[in-house]
Amino acid sequence: MSAGLVVAIVTGMFIAAIGPINSVLQDRLETWGTVTLVHLIGLLAAAAGFLLFEGNLLVEGRLGPGLRLLGWGVWTMLVLGVVWLAAAPLRGLPPYAFLGGVLGVAVVVGTILAIQHLGVLAALTVIVASQLLTAALIDQFGWFGQMQITMTPTRTAGLLLVLLGVVLMMRET
Repeated sequence: MSAGLVVAIVTGMFIAAIGPINSVLQDRLETWGTVTLVHLIGLLAAAAGFLLFEGNLLVEGRLGPGLRLLGWGVWTMLVLGVVWLAAAPLRGLPPYAFLGGVLGVAVVVGTILAIQHLGVLAALTVIVASQLLTAALIDQFGWFGQMQITMTPTRTAGLLLVLLGVVLMMRET
């Protein structure tokens, strides 16, 4: 199995998990509070990735983009600290409730890498199929506190048709 295919599969799994994970925060923070917190956490994850993999800390004796981004990360941490102290509704949430922003960053990176290795059509076909299969599992088992929805023969047939489409698509890749 190629690295691009594995990345596309994992990316689809992450996409399926983001909504249910973020809905745990939604129950406590409402829509815009959830959006804000998820994106602040995503910013920290993206800044960490940038610093680890591409950050130039100094450029010609001046602060490089890595240090400037680190500064934004420090400010974001301060904001998150204030939010945490002020937001009693966040206490007691399962740790996975705070992964939506990190998964969002992983989805962007994964999509880029999958497209580079498989091409746009094949990458997105695999990502969507993986997303649908993972969503079916989340429904079936009620993961992340979601309502449990049993797979029916009709839903199973639909997923099998999607998988057949992936197989046909990947034969020419």
